[in-house]
Amino acid sequence: MISVAVKVETECGTCRLPMPVNTLAREVSCASCGRPSALADDLWKALLRHPIHDGPQMLPKEGRSTSASKLSAAYTRRAPSCQGCDKEIPIEDIREVREQAALTCERCAKRTWVRTVPAELVGALPGITHLVGEDPDPAAMASEGAAEAATFPCPQCGSPVPFDGVTRACVCRFCNASVHVPDDFVFRGRRKVAASWFLCFDPSITDGAPAAQAVEAGLFDWEDPPRAAVDVEGNLYCAVRQLDTTPSGMPKRHNIVWSMDPSMNVRWLQRGRPLADGLVLSPESKLLVTSRDRLAWAWLSSTSGTPIEEGAGVLAQASDDELLDCNHLSCDRDGTLLISKADRIQRFSASGMEVPVWRGGALGGVRPVDEMSGLRCIQCGPDGSVYCMYRDEFARVDASGREMFRLTFSSDPPEFDRRPFGVDAAGNAYVVRRDEVIRIGVAGEQSVVLCTERDGQPRSPQTPIAVCPDGAFWLFGTKGRAWKFDARGTLLFESGLRGRVNRIKSMRSMRPPPQAPVVDPSTFIAQQAARERPAKATTEAQHRWDRLLHDGVLVIVVLVLMACIISPIWYILSRW
Repeated sequence: MISVAVKVETECGTCRLPMPVNTLAREVSCASCGRPSALADDLWKALLRHPIHDGPQMLPKEGRSTSASKLSAAYTRRAPSCQGCDKEIPIEDIREVREQAALTCERCAKRTWVRTVPAELVGALPGITHLVGEDPDPAAMASEGAAEAATFPCPQCGSPVPFDGVTRACVCRFCNASVHVPDDFVFRGRRKVAASWFLCFDPSITDGAPAAQAVEAGLFDWEDPPRAAVDVEGNLYCAVRQLDTTPSGMPKRHNIVWSMDPSMNVRWLQRGRPLADGLVLSPESKLLVTSRDRLAWAWLSSTSGTPIEEGAGVLAQASDDELLDCNHLSCDRDGTLLISKADRIQRFSASGMEVPVWRGGALGGVRPVDEMSGLRCIQCGPDGSVYCMYRDEFARVDASGREMFRLTFSSDPPEFDRRPFGVDAAGNAYVVRRDEVIRIGVAGEQSVVLCTERDGQPRSPQTPIAVCPDGAFWLFGTKGRAWKFDARGTLLFESGLRGRVNRIKSMRSMRPPPQAPVVDPSTFIAQQAARERPAKATTEAQHRWDRLLHDGVLVIVVLVLMACIISPIWYILSRW
């Protein structure tokens, strides 16, 4: 059974606060002010049209978003799961539900409500049989007495004061003090976060998504190389503008962010994001996607690809100039963000406050990095050290700011002056040069891993590299090319153009052949006569003009001949 998880949100028309819509209903109430908002069937039909249509075509764990009027929804293809422990709910248990039931999780004992699609919503949900994980039925919960009153601490004696969620003014039963429940507590105490609920498709609707293998899924269909990163588990993350082909043969471009595991299985995919300018991995299972637009920066969950708010303080506190004008960003092992800008480095905490760059240093201290201009990019190592790439030099600085080594490279053409590099779990740096990839050890020793003449290394002015913890690394080229090598330079994977060619051929083969329209004979004759009428009128006008021209020429010739004959006769007669 195919299922799609949806998260729906709107805005309260009275208090303007975000309002989650965790159930498919014609009316929902705001958790803050309690005012109801009407949701018509047409609005639901417009909002869920894309999840229902795209669900069978999406990859597992692929996420997208849509909106309709005042509603917005994020939807992901995944199996129904418990809201408490995220344990997958057996499909057989869902199919057994005939009207409505609460399934109890065997792991956490949390109840998940399941119901069949009501008759009045069948038109808005074609092909959907069950709704899973909606908010509990209030009538059923009230009849069971399962509602649990919230409590607020008395400001005088600290005793818990029962709060029914409606009345703000209460009286403490221990000290008889008047207690006023603040709005923040009311809103925080109620459910304010949008939860996922699931649309389960009819079993007759088969899986139309491509295979999970990355090439066949078309994840390598790009023109320009992606922004890429690899986490400590070897999972690859890419942000790229993808090139696709519609069934009509027209090119289509859209921005995507995706991740796959070391076995080339797609973990998740998010479409419709702004064009990414960089990827920064955080040790807290977060992924920072940067863009040229400051407002488009976002933290994503590295496990699901969904946007998260936690840890976004650095985006809110740091100024636009500090972020937009920086050359490069990197996240340290303690979660702080390093920014290289104007030949110097700045460090920001997770809350967005600027902190000393080096351990034990003063705020703004950047020695010895500021001793040489031309700083291109930086990379944080696994031990807290910082790797710095200059125009013709490469340096490693420890966490206290002490330079450990500095190497000088031979000059390359101007288009190769920004050398991409990455660092593995052992602290070895891999630097991409024009004709080779070199490994720089923790003490500064160098060795050639790949060579253009020997190994056929891709040669490009800006070939991005993403280094795995074990020393394996990815290289990315243009037009969907990607290579993965092990730590010794042995080729493990090459994308080529197979994925794109196969997808285009399959899409063209799926295009139905053109069929001649069926037209009534009398209608066809009338249409044909109408099409021939202008040409016929033009031909007749041309014939009239030719006839007039012919007659005019004939008259002139006759007059000339008559003049030639009459003139001699008149002369002879006048002589007599």
